[in-house]
Amino acid sequence: MEADARTGTSGGAAGRPISLRAKLSAGFLAVTLACAAIAGALVDRNVSRTTLATVEDRLSYEATMLGQMTAAALFGEVDPNDTSLTESVRALGIAVHTELAIIANDGTVVASSEADDSRRLGSQRAAPEIVAARASGRGTSIRAGHMFVARSIVRDGKVLGFARSAVPMSEVTSYVLAVRRQMAWGSAIALVAAGILGVFFSSRIVRPIRDLSEGAKKVGAGNFDHTIVVRTHDEIGELAASFNDMTGSLRRTVAMLDGRNRDMRVVLDNVTQGLLTIDRQCVISKERSAVVETWFGRAPEGTRFPDYIRQGDPTAADSFELQWEQVLDGILPMALLLDQLPKRLTWRDRQFEVSYGAVADRVDAARRPVDADERFEQLLIVITDVTARLAAERAEAEQREVASVLERATRDRSGVLDFLLSSEAQVRELTGGGGLALVDAKRLLHTLKGNCAVFGLHRIAQYCHEIETRMLEADDAMSPEERAGLRSAWTRIAERLSALLGDRSQVTIDDAEHEAVLKALSDGTTRADVARMIQDWRSERVRDRLQRSAEQAREIARRLGKGIDVDVVSDGQRLPRGTWSEFWAAFVHLLRNAVDHGIEPADERRDRGKPEAGRIRLAAAYHDGSVGISVSDDGRGIDWDLIAARARRLGLPSESHEDLVAALFVDGLTSKTDANQVSGRGVGLGALLAACRALGGNVTVQSEVGRGTTFHCDIPIASDAGKPRREPGRSLVPAGTV
Repeated sequence: MEADARTGTSGGAAGRPISLRAKLSAGFLAVTLACAAIAGALVDRNVSRTTLATVEDRLSYEATMLGQMTAAALFGEVDPNDTSLTESVRALGIAVHTELAIIANDGTVVASSEADDSRRLGSQRAAPEIVAARASGRGTSIRAGHMFVARSIVRDGKVLGFARSAVPMSEVTSYVLAVRRQMAWGSAIALVAAGILGVFFSSRIVRPIRDLSEGAKKVGAGNFDHTIVVRTHDEIGELAASFNDMTGSLRRTVAMLDGRNRDMRVVLDNVTQGLLTIDRQCVISKERSAVVETWFGRAPEGTRFPDYIRQGDPTAADSFELQWEQVLDGILPMALLLDQLPKRLTWRDRQFEVSYGAVADRVDAARRPVDADERFEQLLIVITDVTARLAAERAEAEQREVASVLERATRDRSGVLDFLLSSEAQVRELTGGGGLALVDAKRLLHTLKGNCAVFGLHRIAQYCHEIETRMLEADDAMSPEERAGLRSAWTRIAERLSALLGDRSQVTIDDAEHEAVLKALSDGTTRADVARMIQDWRSERVRDRLQRSAEQAREIARRLGKGIDVDVVSDGQRLPRGTWSEFWAAFVHLLRNAVDHGIEPADERRDRGKPEAGRIRLAAAYHDGSVGISVSDDGRGIDWDLIAARARRLGLPSESHEDLVAALFVDGLTSKTDANQVSGRGVGLGALLAACRALGGNVTVQSEVGRGTTFHCDIPIASDAGKPRREPGRSLVPAGTV
């Protein structure tokens, strides 16, 4: 029993050291485990926090890079309906092993690397990371089992949209669990080295994460050549490898964009057209073709297009400013609004054509024209230098006109020379700046326009027509620029014609006149009579002048698409050239009125039972010391009721027939509703009456509705030198139809 007791005691004593060692071991183990647990908890907390921060930095970097790439391709806000970025975002997401997305300002997911149809993701406007990014430029949230980081896409202070990156929290958790397994395994092997191993593993883990963080900062600063050294083959190593893959992809993408920008710069530097864009505030964009600054000078940043062109063409600048407000309002169709913007621009001695195209600010590779229901963000302006083309067109037009006048001179050289002389006098008086009365300037300009149109100088006629229109609207005299332009245009044509036509002082006679002088000499006619016969050669035959007028009437009818027959009746008299030049210059107004106002169109004449071709009669006769020259037509006649209404509108007397006849010769009264190069200003008859009265004569009018009108000019012959004379070999009977 004692032995058993001693054995038991002994066994107990012997067991106490073992039990004590066990207790000590257990205590040490407990302390070690406690220290390991505390160290593990601290390390685990540090690893979790660092991992989350690193993953967040990575996601922030990827979102930043995605935003920068997207901003480089944008010209405005992200379009919610744009799907062109889907494939690019999907490919980039696969490359960096991250869920990437582009989100519009309204929360629409435009492109996602994970969803085939990004629209099914719904609006992200209320997502915490989007709300935070809209407020501060960056937002982070952990929800729905993912970590999300969003960055706002900003250019020129304007938020264009959002770029978002995300990873499943399972990846972060798996990484943390892997770390915990490593720590537990190390503790199981050697609890004593648990702290050391914990520090070792913590250092081993934190170092690559720190490398990733520092690398993300360098790449974010633009160093796309930076790479992370892969030190492990675990998740951190995979993360570092993914980071390197993403950096390489970004480097290639940026290089591609730089190449495209260089190519575009080469195009803009070498294109011969001026290409630039402006925003809705008219501010010129930085990118524009080099020739723009070659033409117009440097445009500092923030320069508005109207201000840019104002120095060279203030009229075009003011017109652009005025019409731009309507373009912004967008009430009318865009094509119509753009058509109202100035199409011509003058800069010093150069002429430019300007065209426009509104474009939507989209993320398309090609910025297409804006649709009718879209709000445009930018306006493309295309400027073309047309100076050489216009000069060539002007030279070609002048050549055609010179050829036309020369062809006419082969048939009627005297008539062409008279036209040049009288027109030269009119141009000299119009452009001399000698205080010409406004009413006289309008009459002279109208007469010059009509004669130039008849003789084929249509460019000068058109220029006169434009000046007339401006003078009528402004009720003002010709401007210095208009006088200089008219003088320049006339001088170019007149000098060429003068050089080709030669001496203007020639006297033209026909065979009958030559034979008459020879016969008078052989018959013993006195020297005084023969001298008078020869002196008469310097006077103008009225018959010739009326024949020219007949040709002019036919030319006017051809231009108006009317058919006419012209009769010329003359007693064979002559008139002095110089004193009658103003009358003959104004006489063309009667021809134009007869053809344009009087003769009806062919279908109207058929309805009235008349021949389709109208008939005009030009007659001249000497009686009782005066020459009577008349123009008659068989047209519609004068609408006296219309004349009365328009006379009352102008405040003119309109009670009697004499009042209405007098109103016909008042400047500004016309029976037409629109003006053209032929008639419609209400100035021609006033010019004719002024020319007749300058010679001491007058004009009378006879008209019957539906049957025709006759204007009769009766002008006295004041001296024997000015009296009409019978031409040798001709009688005073009518000469018949020409």
